[in-house]
Amino acid sequence: MDRLESLRIFCQVVELNSFSRAAQQLELSNGSITNHIANLERHFGVRLLNRTTRKLSLTDDGHRCYQSAQRLLGDMMELEDALQGSRATPQGVLRIDVPTVISRIYLAPALSRFTALYPDLTVRMNVSDRMVDMVEGRGDVWMRIGELKDSSMVARRIYQTKNLCCASPEYLSRHGVPDSPHDLARFNCLAFIHPNTGLNVPWTFSKGKQTVESNPQTSIAINHAESLIHAATSGAGIIQLLSLSLNPQIKSGTLTPILTDWSTTGPPVSVVYHHSHQLSVKVRVFVNFVTDLFAEIDAADRMVGKLEKVDG
Repeated sequence: MDRLESLRIFCQVVELNSFSRAAQQLELSNGSITNHIANLERHFGVRLLNRTTRKLSLTDDGHRCYQSAQRLLGDMMELEDALQGSRATPQGVLRIDVPTVISRIYLAPALSRFTALYPDLTVRMNVSDRMVDMVEGRGDVWMRIGELKDSSMVARRIYQTKNLCCASPEYLSRHGVPDSPHDLARFNCLAFIHPNTGLNVPWTFSKGKQTVESNPQTSIAINHAESLIHAATSGAGIIQLLSLSLNPQIKSGTLTPILTDWSTTGPPVSVVYHHSHQLSVKVRVFVNFVTDLFAEIDAADRMVGKLEKVDG
């Protein structure tokens, strides 16, 4: 058997923490995966994995093998890319895991551009707001909103969200525009219910050295961001959500940002992948594509901010 291929399969088993998931992702039989690992263990004369019906874990020798294999596979990919140059064509299946809001608003509409650039790639995208364990989950690339705790993954931050307050132009023409967060008591505010806690998410504001956190009195509270946005565009009141969710309505003019001088930084958007995949051509082209995509979004955000200051 090809020992380099066996090491690649071994790394996949470790990263997915499963023989069966590695077999599915690599489109091999479970028996083939088992044979590759067994041949490696025979070759090195050590046990690499402790296996039971319920648990899979690395031995000390297995941990050393995994770290060295990652470096070896990365060096091999780098060598292939250097020698092949522009002839290296992304191909095969690219598995992506993406939150709903990113898929619906940004990535799904842009996929036709991506596949036109790389026609030999097949994209399989899982859309979910359930935080799958990236070490154990199937996939080549993940996109995540929020701070990342898993240091075993490579993460590139591609967008910085803001907490923005918005209302429909009609609502603001009827009720006026608040000058500061302290004025919100005079307005109808619409709350977002956190899906996990069941509590209204507090609103945050910051300007200079002033920081304000409040829970405005609300007549409407919803645990679904898109429904909350629909309520706001219909003129029900003021909302505070991430710019990531509000960008389309701001661009179309159905929602107007307010209190922009008080907006606070929200969670970042990152694209994440395994160390052993970092030099894969298909992963690299996707990471570069979404980095450029969100750079365009960030540039549009900045332009809107400039126009607001001019109008103000």
